[in-house]
Amino acid sequence: MTDFETVSREIHGIIDRRRELYTFLGSVYAALGIFLQNALQGGLPESLGRVQEHLFAFYAVMVLVPSLILALRMGRLHAGLTLNGMLYARLMRGREFAGSGDPELAGRRNYFGVSFLNFLLADVIAGFSAAVLALALHAPPMLAAAVGVGTVAAWLLVDGRFHRQAVAYARARLLEDDFEAIDRGQWEAHVHATLKGCNQDLIGTVSFVGLMMFSTFEVLSSFGQIAEDARVDIPPELAETFGPVLFTSVLVLTCLIGLLVYVRVRIAIGHNSIRLYPNDDPFRPLRLTDSLLGYLLLAFLFGVSLHLLLTVAVGGRGGFGGELAVLAADGAAIVSAVVGGQAALVVAGRRARRRSAPKILIAGGPGDGGEGTGTA
Repeated sequence: MTDFETVSREIHGIIDRRRELYTFLGSVYAALGIFLQNALQGGLPESLGRVQEHLFAFYAVMVLVPSLILALRMGRLHAGLTLNGMLYARLMRGREFAGSGDPELAGRRNYFGVSFLNFLLADVIAGFSAAVLALALHAPPMLAAAVGVGTVAAWLLVDGRFHRQAVAYARARLLEDDFEAIDRGQWEAHVHATLKGCNQDLIGTVSFVGLMMFSTFEVLSSFGQIAEDARVDIPPELAETFGPVLFTSVLVLTCLIGLLVYVRVRIAIGHNSIRLYPNDDPFRPLRLTDSLLGYLLLAFLFGVSLHLLLTVAVGGRGGFGGELAVLAADGAAIVSAVVGGQAALVVAGRRARRRSAPKILIAGGPGDGGEGTGTA
């Protein structure tokens, strides 16, 4: 017998763990960024001279191993949400207050779901650190880039396998298990808990991007202070050439994924709110709410990260005209992010109102556009 309370508890437990892993990953990255900055400026004692000689390799391994493990854990949590999302959809079938559930739709792969995006971010950080490790082992830059891309691709294949296993197991459960009837009170309690979790996810996303931004500034400020005779495993001229590009590229991807996650969670909040309060209008654009202010902050950080990347890429070339072009690109990126986010809310709101039988949405889980109920 599959009961609603167990499925609901599993869903919220998985989302809570996912959020904690997300925070831990950002903390590890930020702490190691401070360590790298201090080490490049000669802040390590003589007793750690061997670490100094293999500094970038040490840094890369310390980021790579946690990132790979956390990516696997997020992949497993992602699979768990898929499984429980399909069971949840089956429990919702025939419930007029929640709409009919479609387990097959819930089990579809969603590459813009919150859980997958969180996994992808950990995977990208792992690929970045693998590339740094390859450079520290004196691999040519192109080979180091290939190592990084290969690491990301390998973990994507593993995540795909996790998803297929979860769907197969869920289908077997759907055929074999009995499913209890639920009442509206249980459903409403689940929705209220979901709304609380979604709001925590919004705050967590902004915090994570802020940690990554802080860490990147710390590291970038140290690349210009490497002594020419410094005993490090990547030559100073090579580190100064490729280091800023690698770190700012990761930051841009982090901000972009953060924007996508924020929009997905915001849409989930809107759907859940409109289920409980049909007269509410949670999708109205440019409404000065906490969620909009948080998104504006993320859009600004995205513009800053792009500015850093373009500045590094231009390298001072182009003079005043080049600086204007970079600033114009920054402004266009911020405006595009804001407009795109608000447009997504408008589209989601129209879709929600067209549905005659709405379903509950959980960011990154049941209802998050596949791996749940297949909506939004």
